[in-house]
Amino acid sequence: MFQWGRLGRFKRYGSPWNDGQEIDYQWPSTGFPVVRIRLGGTRGGRRKVAVGLIAIGDVAVGLIALGGVSVGILAFGAVALGWVLGLGAVAVSSLAGGAVAIGELAAGAVAIGQYAIGAVAIGEQALGAVAIGQHVLGAVAIGETAYGGVAIGEHGFGILPFTADVFNFIKGLFD
Repeated sequence: MFQWGRLGRFKRYGSPWNDGQEIDYQWPSTGFPVVRIRLGGTRGGRRKVAVGLIAIGDVAVGLIALGGVSVGILAFGAVALGWVLGLGAVAVSSLAGGAVAIGELAAGAVAIGQYAIGAVAIGEQALGAVAIGQHVLGAVAIGETAYGGVAIGEHGFGILPFTADVFNFIKGLFD
């Protein structure tokens, strides 16, 4: 017969934030932490900053950073500021992905960058429901070259084309 009391020993592994305690772990040593995990827990109001090559914490700073606010070469978290890659709710990086993504190549609900893909995409090359930029494709496309349902720009094609090419074509019919 199964003994339900034996499940109690797993409580220490399954409870959130180590029973509300703060976590501070460095590996291999405190002097040179390659991996640093620092979490404030549920009781204290202060945010803990983790600094290391691989940093995990409320605020994480490192080559690889994972946390609520993360800063690093590769950053993952609610607010991710990365040099190469940033993934999070708000991501700023060369390669950015998230709800709000800002970077060279950005993908997200709101994407801003040279190459942008998202519901609202703003960039030199933009693809989205609303796309704004130089060369754009979207349901509403606003740019120099615009393709979409409503195309507004110098050149392009759309169901409702408000482009200089269309106006010049119509004007040419009456000359």
